[in-house]
Amino acid sequence: MKNKLLIVEDDLLLGKSLVRFFSKEYETTLINTFAGAKNTIMYEDFDVAILDVNLPDGEGTDLLPIIKNSPGNTEAIVVTAYPEVQMAVKTLKMGAFDYVNKPFELADLQLCVNNAMTLRLAKQNLGAINAMKDRTSLDCIVGNSQVMNELKQQITLAAQSDETRILISGETGTGKELVAEAIHMMSPRKERPFMSINSAGLPEQLVESELFGYEQGAFTDARKNKKGLIEMASGGTLFMDEIGDLPMSTQVKLLRFLENGTFYKLGATKETKVNVRIITATHRNLESLVKEGKFREDLFFRLNVVNLRIPPLSQRGTDCIELAQHYLDKYRRKMNKQPMELTAHDKKTIMDYGWTGNVRELRNIMERTALFGFLPELGEKKIHTNTQAPAAELCCLKEIEKRHILSVYNLSDKNKTKAANILGLSRLTLRKKLEEYGVDDPD
Repeated sequence: MKNKLLIVEDDLLLGKSLVRFFSKEYETTLINTFAGAKNTIMYEDFDVAILDVNLPDGEGTDLLPIIKNSPGNTEAIVVTAYPEVQMAVKTLKMGAFDYVNKPFELADLQLCVNNAMTLRLAKQNLGAINAMKDRTSLDCIVGNSQVMNELKQQITLAAQSDETRILISGETGTGKELVAEAIHMMSPRKERPFMSINSAGLPEQLVESELFGYEQGAFTDARKNKKGLIEMASGGTLFMDEIGDLPMSTQVKLLRFLENGTFYKLGATKETKVNVRIITATHRNLESLVKEGKFREDLFFRLNVVNLRIPPLSQRGTDCIELAQHYLDKYRRKMNKQPMELTAHDKKTIMDYGWTGNVRELRNIMERTALFGFLPELGEKKIHTNTQAPAAELCCLKEIEKRHILSVYNLSDKNKTKAANILGLSRLTLRKKLEEYGVDDPD
């Protein structure tokens, strides 16, 4: 299919000559009045338009705002017999691609049209790429239950508002970082960095330096300047997981940054200004922490502009089967194994299980399934509850956890890094668990 070229020219002899010249390469339309051109532009898309300035019923430049606001994203070239610098500047400011003086060489006009067509094609390709990114970022959130479809709609709306702060709440293992990444990839910041930090995974004394950075000499081991994650995410998004565990001293500094976009690095005497979007997440009840005096109320209100709640897996119906097959396919491909379909018995087992560890637990189970070729015994159905369980049940679950961790550790040839990745734990946490179980540490 040929690209479409619109020629708006009241000199019929010149207009017909241009049509004959360009119709070999483009699908060409000739209009000789302002009113006719306006009506055509509003109801038909063109790739490029050549606009004569002096028309019998108006000026061609007055078509530029109409073209700019049309859904076709047409590139416009303005042609006039009265060359003036002011006219050239005016048309370019109004969004014209280029400006050509009469009389002109057809070869020069052809080059101008070809360049405009190239730009138009590049914009179309970029739009397609961005649309694909949008679909991919949302499609990676697996599940079509009503609660998840509602969440996806909320994600789409939240992503469109670039400055709105978002608090993602949900139990551990529900995929809060995945939601934050989807928001980033669907936002105007998607070409800029996405950085993340888990406030619960760092010692208190390191949280502030990781967030805000430090100057050389700020403390004993500060041998050179270091950028913090906020500065590294400049123009993009910083995801702060487990915000409820953020130390009080750091909460004060974060609040100040949220209010004016500036902060002091450790040891610095000058402020640093950064434009970054902050998305936070927690599995804890921040309102309860505020009442207990463990979280600043003013910071809570700053962060909780939009609250996206991720439901536990137990409330997502058949999503758990869809997720199980998704991860099974993923890990089988990674292990270069043949595809494997879940049996009817497997699906019933997965549906009947409580999944108190949510998606993270299911993912780990499906990795084992991909490795051994069958769904392991899941034991009795877990009761999903937010209330504290009896001590006897806690003991039982602790023993199950121990057996699972030791099994994965041994299957991984006692490689802590590999085992930690499979279990969804940090290497430090795994090491502490092994010490607790009395396992000798080869390190």
